[in-house]
Amino acid sequence: MECEICGKETNMIYVVEVEGAVMNVCAECSKGKKVIDKIDLSKQEKKVAKAVKEKEKESEVIEHYGEAIRKAREKLGLPLNVLAERINEKASTLLRIEEEKTLPTDKVIKKLEKELGIKLLEEKKEEPTVHIKPDEPITLWDAAEKKEAKK
Repeated sequence: MECEICGKETNMIYVVEVEGAVMNVCAECSKGKKVIDKIDLSKQEKKVAKAVKEKEKESEVIEHYGEAIRKAREKLGLPLNVLAERINEKASTLLRIEEEKTLPTDKVIKKLEKELGIKLLEEKKEEPTVHIKPDEPITLWDAAEKKEAKK
């Protein structure tokens, strides 16, 4: 953020009162003025980055994403190379994504969702757990239930 007095870029902002006006200034310009608050922007950026990572953990790419992309593209009558040009990606990259040889990055997912009008992300499903008591032996039935729960 820029200091409102000198224009210098800074990550540490001081909220000060200057002749009745409240301003966001750098450390240098805050000297001799009444400091109301001190804001460390680098910490706020870290909090935002952490929140974004948490959001990413909550969602995952849908099953058969390649087929969904291909069907939406064909429905709109877009050849692969035209779609690639529209979203500024390589046609070879999109082909690998459609063939499900490559997972699309978050950036590409957003571009594809916007251009094709589809949803490629879904909330992660919590896997059901089979509770087995430590003193009980595991039966074939327990193992089958656990395997079925993973599907």
